[in-house]
Amino acid sequence: MHRFLPFALLLSACTPPADSSSAGAAPIVVSLGDIETDAKGSCFARTDGPTQTNIVSELIEVAPETRDAAGAVINPAVFRTITRPQTVKVGEGTRFETVCPPIYTEAFVSTLQRALLIRRAYDGPITGQYDAATSLAVQSYQRRSGTDSPLLATHVARELGILAVSRG
Repeated sequence: MHRFLPFALLLSACTPPADSSSAGAAPIVVSLGDIETDAKGSCFARTDGPTQTNIVSELIEVAPETRDAAGAVINPAVFRTITRPQTVKVGEGTRFETVCPPIYTEAFVSTLQRALLIRRAYDGPITGQYDAATSLAVQSYQRRSGTDSPLLATHVARELGILAVSRG
């Protein structure tokens, strides 16, 4: 029981404030980079939006024209058409509830890394740092549930058994 006390204290950082009398969706009051916190203390993020790849054609000058002393064109300019793919966002991503930043302690991230390691979704060292390898493993693991984001979704944290499930 005493092992879970620090973890429960960490979870209390995302509990709603005492006065939560407003009905409906709470407005965003704080923005922490990719994570937003609403007035009730819940944290949210967005998945990357859908993209579209377009083929872009550009006419570039390969060699400039040359002129003689009188100004007559000796050799015309040489142009080449280059085509390349260009990826652009065409919409917003899906909003999802995520784990609040105060919970991301070294102990929590170590537990997350172990949970992903056990499920063969992470093969790096247990460092307690939410580094590129950890975020890639999180994104890869939770993509199957429809959340394509390197930020840990609350429902995935609960599924992994590293975040308490609220009663009621």
